Amino acid sequence: MYIKAIWEFEQKEKKVKSKESRIRETGRELQIKSKIEEIKKEIEEIQSTKEGFLQRKKELEIENDENKAQLSHISSLINGNKLKTSKELKAAKKTEESLILKRDELKKNLDFAIAEIKEKSNLIEKLNKEIDEMEKTITEIKKKRQKLKRELKSEVKALKEDFDELKRTVPEAIIRKYETIKESYPEGAIATVENGFCSNCGVQLPLETLEELKKGKGDRIIQCEVCGKILYFPEVSK
Repeated sequence: MYIKAIWEFEQKEKKVKSKESRIRETGRELQIKSKIEEIKKEIEEIQSTKEGFLQRKKELEIENDENKAQLSHISSLINGNKLKTSKELKAAKKTEESLILKRDELKKNLDFAIAEIKEKSNLIEKLNKEIDEMEKTITEIKKKRQKLKRELKSEVKALKEDFDELKRTVPEAIIRKYETIKESYPEGAIATVENGFCSNCGVQLPLETLEELKKGKGDRIIQCEVCGKILYFPEVSK
């Protein structure tokens, strides 16, 4: 059952290659780091805009306090009957109206600045949380990669020992032929026969080939006439 032994070896080899692929995939941490840098730049821009609104808020608050003081003063003159002439009273009321309009406009602008500051703060907080999650992902990826590397090192060693054992138990001619075919199919040189079809290329195998496989009992190489892979008939092994 030489072909079965080689097929079983290939299944182990595929698992090792799959692990190697998973290790390569963990390299996506570089993409995450790049994304983190992009988000940090975005935060810097948002922070700069926020600083602008904070400065504007401060200016508006100062202006609002000045306007409030002026309005309080002019209102006290009007309500306290401290103006001597109707002309002075009329001018004072006009000034009061202007100050009230300015107060309302300042409040509107101040509310807008406060809303923008809050929005920018929330956005910065959200983006910082995204960075935290990404950094956690990078840490997890690194741990996973180290674990996979340790496992892979042990499995590669075991795989080499398995192939050495294979070379001791399988005739040299079969091993040489297998290695030659595998040059064309590094992912695996053996295809199973499933319901009379080659599992690699899907061709329906001739009855003569199936009979040949049964007679050979997995002790010699029989190739698919279409794709050239070595055929392995599990039913013969039962």
